[in-house]
Amino acid sequence: MMRILVAAVAVVFALPAAAQEKPFQPVVEALVREVLVPAYDAFAATAAEQAALTAALCEAPSQAALDAARGGFGALIGAFAGIEPYRFGPAARENRYERLFFWPDRRGRGLRQVQGIIGGEDDTAVGVESLANKSVAVQGLPALEFVLFGTGSDELATIGGFRCDYGATIAGAIAAVGEVMAAEWNAEFAGTMLNSGPDNDAYRSDAEALQDILQAAATQMELTGTQKLAAVVRYSPEAARPKRAAFWRSGQTLPMVSANVATVRSILEGGVGDLLEDDVSLRGALFELSQIDRALTPLLEDGRPFVELAVDPDAHRRLAFAVSPAAAAQALIAERIQGALGLVAGFNALDGD
Repeated sequence: MMRILVAAVAVVFALPAAAQEKPFQPVVEALVREVLVPAYDAFAATAAEQAALTAALCEAPSQAALDAARGGFGALIGAFAGIEPYRFGPAARENRYERLFFWPDRRGRGLRQVQGIIGGEDDTAVGVESLANKSVAVQGLPALEFVLFGTGSDELATIGGFRCDYGATIAGAIAAVGEVMAAEWNAEFAGTMLNSGPDNDAYRSDAEALQDILQAAATQMELTGTQKLAAVVRYSPEAARPKRAAFWRSGQTLPMVSANVATVRSILEGGVGDLLEDDVSLRGALFELSQIDRALTPLLEDGRPFVELAVDPDAHRRLAFAVSPAAAAQALIAERIQGALGLVAGFNALDGD
Protein backbone atom coordinates (compact mmCIF):
# COMPACT_ATOMS: atom_id res chain seq x y z
CA MET A 1 0.00 0.00 0.00
CA MET A 2 2.81 2.40 0.90
CA ARG A 3 4.48 1.76 -2.48
CA ILE A 4 1.19 2.59 -4.24
CA LEU A 5 0.83 5.85 -2.32
CA VAL A 6 4.41 6.83 -3.07
CA ALA A 7 3.90 6.08 -6.77
CA ALA A 8 0.72 8.13 -6.84
CA VAL A 9 2.45 11.08 -5.20
CA ALA A 10 5.29 10.77 -7.70
CA VAL A 11 2.82 10.92 -10.60
CA VAL A 12 1.16 14.05 -9.19
CA PHE A 13 4.48 15.82 -8.75
CA ALA A 14 5.55 14.73 -12.24
CA LEU A 15 2.70 16.71 -13.79
CA PRO A 16 3.52 20.19 -15.08
CA ALA A 17 2.85 22.95 -12.56
CA ALA A 18 0.08 24.45 -14.73
CA ALA A 19 -1.81 21.17 -14.70
CA GLN A 20 -1.49 20.82 -10.92
CA GLU A 21 -2.39 24.36 -9.90
CA LYS A 22 -5.01 25.51 -12.40
CA PRO A 23 -8.34 23.82 -13.08
CA PHE A 24 -9.26 22.94 -16.63
CA GLN A 25 -12.99 23.64 -16.21
CA PRO A 26 -12.86 27.44 -16.78
CA VAL A 27 -10.84 26.91 -19.95
CA VAL A 28 -13.22 24.25 -21.26
CA GLU A 29 -16.16 26.54 -20.48
CA ALA A 30 -14.55 29.48 -22.26
CA LEU A 31 -13.83 27.36 -25.32
CA VAL A 32 -17.31 25.82 -25.43
CA ARG A 33 -19.23 29.03 -24.73
CA GLU A 34 -17.08 31.45 -26.71
CA VAL A 35 -15.61 29.37 -29.53
CA LEU A 36 -17.38 26.10 -30.30
CA VAL A 37 -21.06 26.91 -29.74
CA PRO A 38 -20.88 30.30 -31.53
CA ALA A 39 -19.15 28.58 -34.46
CA TYR A 40 -21.96 26.04 -34.76
CA ASP A 41 -24.59 28.77 -34.46
CA ALA A 42 -22.82 30.75 -37.19
CA PHE A 43 -22.63 27.73 -39.48
CA ALA A 44 -26.34 26.99 -39.01
CA ALA A 45 -27.27 30.59 -39.80
CA THR A 46 -24.97 30.79 -42.83
CA ALA A 47 -26.25 27.46 -44.17
CA ALA A 48 -29.84 28.65 -43.81
CA GLU A 49 -28.94 31.80 -45.76
CA GLN A 50 -27.29 29.71 -48.49
CA ALA A 51 -30.41 27.56 -48.74
CA ALA A 52 -32.51 30.71 -49.19
CA LEU A 53 -30.14 32.13 -51.83
CA THR A 54 -30.12 28.89 -53.81
CA ALA A 55 -33.90 28.58 -53.65
CA ALA A 56 -34.22 32.20 -54.84
CA LEU A 57 -31.95 31.42 -57.80
CA CYS A 58 -34.19 28.54 -58.82
CA GLU A 59 -37.35 30.60 -58.48
CA ALA A 60 -36.03 33.53 -60.54
CA PRO A 61 -32.84 32.71 -62.46
CA SER A 62 -30.60 35.67 -63.23
CA GLN A 63 -26.93 36.53 -63.20
CA ALA A 64 -27.41 38.55 -60.04
CA ALA A 65 -29.12 35.62 -58.31
CA LEU A 66 -26.36 33.24 -59.41
CA ASP A 67 -23.70 35.67 -58.20
CA ALA A 68 -25.49 35.91 -54.85
CA ALA A 69 -25.66 32.12 -54.49
CA ARG A 70 -21.99 31.81 -55.41
CA GLY A 71 -21.04 34.56 -52.97
CA GLY A 72 -23.03 32.87 -50.25
CA PHE A 73 -21.11 29.68 -50.91
CA GLY A 74 -17.86 31.42 -50.01
CA ALA A 75 -19.37 32.54 -46.71
CA LEU A 76 -20.61 29.01 -46.12
CA ILE A 77 -17.13 27.53 -46.57
CA GLY A 78 -15.73 30.06 -44.13
CA ALA A 79 -18.40 29.13 -41.58
CA PHE A 80 -17.76 25.43 -42.09
CA ALA A 81 -14.04 25.97 -41.46
CA GLY A 82 -15.09 27.25 -38.04
CA ILE A 83 -16.56 23.85 -37.09
CA GLU A 84 -14.45 21.57 -39.25
CA PRO A 85 -12.04 20.45 -36.51
CA TYR A 86 -14.77 19.16 -34.21
CA ARG A 87 -15.47 15.67 -35.49
CA PHE A 88 -16.70 14.59 -32.07
CA GLY A 89 -20.12 15.05 -30.48
CA PRO A 90 -23.04 15.95 -32.80
CA ALA A 91 -20.80 15.90 -35.89
CA ALA A 92 -20.00 12.23 -35.29
CA ARG A 93 -23.65 11.19 -35.29
CA GLU A 94 -25.43 9.91 -38.41
CA ASN A 95 -22.36 10.53 -40.60
CA ARG A 96 -22.98 14.27 -40.38
CA TYR A 97 -19.38 15.29 -40.91
CA GLU A 98 -19.12 13.14 -44.04
CA ARG A 99 -22.51 14.34 -45.27
CA LEU A 100 -21.19 17.89 -45.11
CA PHE A 101 -17.66 17.34 -46.36
CA PHE A 102 -16.92 14.16 -48.29
CA TRP A 103 -13.30 14.91 -49.07
CA PRO A 104 -10.73 13.95 -50.20
CA ASP A 105 -12.45 12.11 -53.03
CA ARG A 106 -9.26 10.52 -54.30
CA ARG A 107 -10.81 8.48 -57.09
CA GLY A 108 -13.45 11.01 -58.09
CA ARG A 109 -16.30 8.67 -57.27
CA GLY A 110 -18.35 11.35 -55.58
CA LEU A 111 -17.90 13.73 -58.49
CA ARG A 112 -19.01 11.07 -60.95
CA GLN A 113 -22.10 10.40 -58.85
CA VAL A 114 -22.96 14.11 -58.77
CA GLN A 115 -22.45 14.39 -62.53
CA GLY A 116 -24.59 11.28 -63.01
CA ILE A 117 -27.43 12.76 -60.98
CA ILE A 118 -27.34 15.99 -62.99
CA GLY A 119 -26.94 14.28 -66.36
CA GLY A 120 -29.65 11.71 -65.66
CA GLU A 121 -31.93 14.17 -63.86
CA ASP A 122 -32.45 11.72 -61.02
CA ASP A 123 -35.67 12.87 -59.36
CA THR A 124 -34.84 10.99 -56.16
CA ALA A 125 -32.07 13.53 -55.56
CA VAL A 126 -34.63 16.34 -55.33
CA GLY A 127 -36.09 16.43 -51.85
CA VAL A 128 -34.07 16.56 -48.64
CA GLU A 129 -35.49 13.32 -47.25
CA SER A 130 -34.84 11.26 -50.37
CA LEU A 131 -31.40 12.82 -50.87
CA ALA A 132 -30.48 11.76 -47.34
CA ASN A 133 -30.81 8.13 -48.44
CA LYS A 134 -28.14 8.55 -51.10
CA SER A 135 -24.34 8.53 -50.85
CA VAL A 136 -22.86 11.15 -48.55
CA ALA A 137 -20.81 12.28 -51.54
CA VAL A 138 -23.82 13.77 -53.34
CA GLN A 139 -25.37 15.82 -50.52
CA GLY A 140 -22.66 18.06 -49.08
CA LEU A 141 -20.45 21.06 -49.76
CA PRO A 142 -18.37 19.55 -52.61
CA ALA A 143 -21.57 18.51 -54.39
CA LEU A 144 -23.08 21.98 -53.98
CA GLU A 145 -19.86 23.52 -55.28
CA PHE A 146 -20.08 21.51 -58.48
CA VAL A 147 -23.70 22.51 -59.00
CA LEU A 148 -22.89 26.21 -58.60
CA PHE A 149 -19.41 26.35 -60.15
CA GLY A 150 -18.83 23.18 -62.19
CA THR A 151 -19.13 22.57 -65.91
CA GLY A 152 -22.46 23.87 -67.17
CA SER A 153 -23.19 25.95 -64.07
CA ASP A 154 -23.32 29.28 -65.94
CA GLU A 155 -26.67 28.15 -67.37
CA LEU A 156 -28.14 28.59 -63.91
CA ALA A 157 -28.29 32.33 -64.63
CA THR A 158 -30.91 31.74 -67.30
CA ILE A 159 -32.35 28.28 -66.69
CA GLY A 160 -33.46 26.89 -63.37
CA GLY A 161 -34.48 23.33 -64.09
CA PHE A 162 -33.24 20.13 -62.54
CA ARG A 163 -29.67 21.20 -61.80
CA CYS A 164 -30.88 24.14 -59.76
CA ASP A 165 -33.51 22.07 -57.96
CA TYR A 166 -30.83 19.56 -57.03
CA GLY A 167 -28.58 22.37 -55.78
CA ALA A 168 -31.42 23.80 -53.70
CA THR A 169 -31.98 20.35 -52.20
CA ILE A 170 -28.29 20.03 -51.30
CA ALA A 171 -28.31 23.49 -49.73
CA GLY A 172 -31.42 22.57 -47.79
CA ALA A 173 -29.82 19.33 -46.61
CA ILE A 174 -26.70 21.19 -45.46
CA ALA A 175 -28.90 23.70 -43.61
CA ALA A 176 -30.82 20.87 -41.94
CA VAL A 177 -27.59 19.24 -40.71
CA GLY A 178 -26.28 22.59 -39.50
CA GLU A 179 -29.50 23.32 -37.64
CA VAL A 180 -29.61 19.99 -35.83
CA MET A 181 -25.92 20.12 -34.86
CA ALA A 182 -26.27 23.64 -33.45
CA ALA A 183 -29.41 22.61 -31.59
CA GLU A 184 -27.69 19.57 -30.07
CA TRP A 185 -24.69 21.62 -28.98
CA ASN A 186 -26.91 24.20 -27.31
CA ALA A 187 -29.38 21.78 -25.73
CA GLU A 188 -27.13 18.89 -24.82
CA PHE A 189 -23.52 18.53 -25.83
CA ALA A 190 -22.22 21.78 -24.37
CA GLY A 191 -23.52 20.53 -21.04
CA THR A 192 -21.88 17.16 -21.64
CA MET A 193 -18.49 18.83 -22.05
CA LEU A 194 -19.01 21.17 -19.10
CA ASN A 195 -20.27 18.59 -16.61
CA SER A 196 -17.63 15.90 -16.64
CA GLY A 197 -17.56 13.28 -13.93
CA PRO A 198 -18.01 9.62 -13.09
CA ASP A 199 -21.60 9.61 -14.38
CA ASN A 200 -20.67 11.25 -17.69
CA ASP A 201 -20.12 8.55 -20.31
CA ALA A 202 -18.28 10.93 -22.65
CA TYR A 203 -16.02 12.87 -20.27
CA ARG A 204 -14.96 11.60 -16.87
CA SER A 205 -12.85 14.73 -16.24
CA ASP A 206 -12.38 18.29 -17.50
CA ALA A 207 -8.96 17.18 -18.72
CA GLU A 208 -10.61 14.72 -21.13
CA ALA A 209 -12.87 17.45 -22.50
CA LEU A 210 -9.96 19.82 -23.03
CA GLN A 211 -7.95 17.04 -24.60
CA ASP A 212 -10.70 16.41 -27.17
CA ILE A 213 -10.62 20.05 -28.22
CA LEU A 214 -6.84 20.28 -28.40
CA GLN A 215 -6.61 17.01 -30.28
CA ALA A 216 -9.18 18.36 -32.74
CA ALA A 217 -6.96 21.39 -33.31
CA ALA A 218 -3.91 19.19 -33.88
CA THR A 219 -5.79 16.93 -36.28
CA GLN A 220 -7.03 19.94 -38.22
CA MET A 221 -3.49 21.18 -38.71
CA GLU A 222 -2.47 17.73 -39.93
CA LEU A 223 -5.36 17.66 -42.40
CA THR A 224 -4.53 21.18 -43.55
CA GLY A 225 -0.83 20.53 -43.99
CA THR A 226 -0.82 17.04 -45.47
CA GLN A 227 -4.06 16.81 -47.46
CA LYS A 228 -5.07 20.37 -48.30
CA LEU A 229 -1.56 21.57 -49.10
CA ALA A 230 1.19 18.93 -49.44
CA ALA A 231 -0.84 16.38 -51.42
CA VAL A 232 -1.87 19.13 -53.81
CA VAL A 233 1.28 21.20 -54.38
CA ARG A 234 3.63 18.21 -54.10
CA TYR A 235 7.32 18.71 -54.82
CA SER A 236 7.34 21.11 -57.80
CA PRO A 237 5.04 23.30 -59.89
CA GLU A 238 5.18 20.69 -62.64
CA ALA A 239 4.11 17.95 -60.26
CA ALA A 240 1.34 19.96 -58.60
CA ARG A 241 -2.21 18.59 -58.76
CA PRO A 242 -4.34 21.69 -58.09
CA LYS A 243 -7.58 19.97 -59.03
CA ARG A 244 -7.13 17.66 -56.07
CA ALA A 245 -7.63 20.66 -53.81
CA ALA A 246 -10.82 21.22 -51.90
CA PHE A 247 -13.06 23.85 -53.52
CA TRP A 248 -10.74 24.90 -56.33
CA ARG A 249 -13.69 25.56 -58.65
CA SER A 250 -15.15 28.18 -56.34
CA GLY A 251 -11.85 29.81 -55.44
CA GLN A 252 -12.25 28.80 -51.80
CA THR A 253 -9.16 26.58 -51.45
CA LEU A 254 -6.93 29.15 -49.78
CA PRO A 255 -9.70 31.06 -47.97
CA MET A 256 -10.65 27.77 -46.33
CA VAL A 257 -7.05 27.06 -45.28
CA SER A 258 -6.81 30.58 -43.88
CA ALA A 259 -10.06 30.09 -41.96
CA ASN A 260 -8.78 26.75 -40.63
CA VAL A 261 -5.72 28.54 -39.25
CA ALA A 262 -7.94 31.18 -37.64
CA THR A 263 -10.07 28.45 -36.04
CA VAL A 264 -7.07 26.69 -34.53
CA ARG A 265 -5.73 30.03 -33.31
CA SER A 266 -9.06 30.72 -31.58
CA ILE A 267 -8.72 27.41 -29.72
CA LEU A 268 -5.19 28.16 -28.55
CA GLU A 269 -6.06 31.70 -27.51
CA GLY A 270 -9.35 30.72 -25.90
CA GLY A 271 -8.00 30.25 -22.39
CA VAL A 272 -5.21 27.76 -23.00
CA GLY A 273 -2.73 30.58 -22.55
CA ASP A 274 -4.02 31.16 -19.03
CA LEU A 275 -3.04 27.60 -18.17
CA LEU A 276 0.33 27.66 -19.86
CA GLU A 277 1.21 31.28 -19.01
CA ASP A 278 4.48 31.98 -20.81
CA ASP A 279 5.03 28.45 -22.10
CA VAL A 280 7.26 28.34 -25.16
CA SER A 281 5.14 25.61 -26.77
CA LEU A 282 2.08 27.85 -27.01
CA ARG A 283 4.12 30.77 -28.31
CA GLY A 284 5.73 28.45 -30.82
CA ALA A 285 2.41 27.10 -32.09
CA LEU A 286 1.00 30.61 -32.51
CA PHE A 287 4.17 31.64 -34.32
CA GLU A 288 3.83 28.71 -36.74
CA LEU A 289 0.24 29.68 -37.47
CA SER A 290 1.38 33.23 -38.21
CA GLN A 291 3.94 31.81 -40.64
CA ILE A 292 1.18 30.08 -42.60
CA ASP A 293 -0.70 33.38 -42.79
CA ARG A 294 2.46 35.16 -43.88
CA ALA A 295 2.99 32.69 -46.69
CA LEU A 296 -0.60 32.68 -47.95
CA THR A 297 -1.72 36.30 -47.57
CA PRO A 298 -0.12 37.49 -50.84
CA LEU A 299 -1.76 34.57 -52.65
CA LEU A 300 -5.15 35.39 -51.16
CA GLU A 301 -4.69 38.91 -52.48
CA ASP A 302 -3.40 37.76 -55.88
CA GLY A 303 -6.77 37.14 -57.46
CA ARG A 304 -5.73 34.33 -59.79
CA PRO A 305 -7.49 30.95 -59.62
CA PHE A 306 -5.84 28.34 -57.43
CA VAL A 307 -5.17 26.11 -60.44
CA GLU A 308 -2.89 28.87 -61.77
CA LEU A 309 -1.24 29.68 -58.46
CA ALA A 310 -0.30 26.06 -57.78
CA VAL A 311 1.76 25.83 -60.96
CA ASP A 312 3.32 29.29 -60.77
CA PRO A 313 6.89 28.95 -59.41
CA ASP A 314 6.74 31.88 -57.00
CA ALA A 315 3.26 31.04 -55.71
CA HIS A 316 4.17 27.37 -55.48
CA ARG A 317 7.10 28.23 -53.21
CA ARG A 318 4.75 29.97 -50.83
CA LEU A 319 2.30 27.08 -50.86
CA ALA A 320 5.06 24.52 -50.31
CA PHE A 321 6.54 26.63 -47.52
CA ALA A 322 3.19 26.67 -45.66
CA VAL A 323 3.34 22.89 -45.27
CA SER A 324 6.23 23.10 -42.80
CA PRO A 325 4.65 25.44 -40.22
CA ALA A 326 1.40 23.47 -40.45
CA ALA A 327 3.29 20.31 -39.50
CA ALA A 328 5.18 22.14 -36.75
CA ALA A 329 1.95 23.56 -35.29
CA GLN A 330 0.37 20.10 -35.36
CA ALA A 331 3.31 18.57 -33.48
CA LEU A 332 3.42 21.35 -30.90
CA ILE A 333 -0.30 21.08 -30.16
CA ALA A 334 -0.43 17.28 -30.15
CA GLU A 335 2.72 16.69 -28.15
CA ARG A 336 4.25 19.72 -26.45
CA ILE A 337 1.15 21.67 -25.44
CA GLN A 338 -0.82 18.64 -24.33
CA GLY A 339 2.27 17.35 -22.56
CA ALA A 340 2.77 20.67 -20.78
CA LEU A 341 -0.80 20.37 -19.51
CA GLY A 342 -0.30 16.81 -18.33
CA LEU A 343 -2.46 15.40 -21.11
CA VAL A 344 -1.60 12.44 -23.30
CA ALA A 345 -2.12 12.76 -27.05
CA GLY A 346 -5.25 10.90 -27.98
CA PHE A 347 -6.78 9.26 -31.03
CA ASN A 348 -6.24 11.08 -34.30
CA ALA A 349 -9.45 11.30 -36.30
CA LEU A 350 -7.43 10.95 -39.49
CA ASP A 351 -5.98 7.59 -38.50
CA GLY A 352 -7.24 4.94 -40.86
CA ASP A 353 -8.28 7.41 -43.57
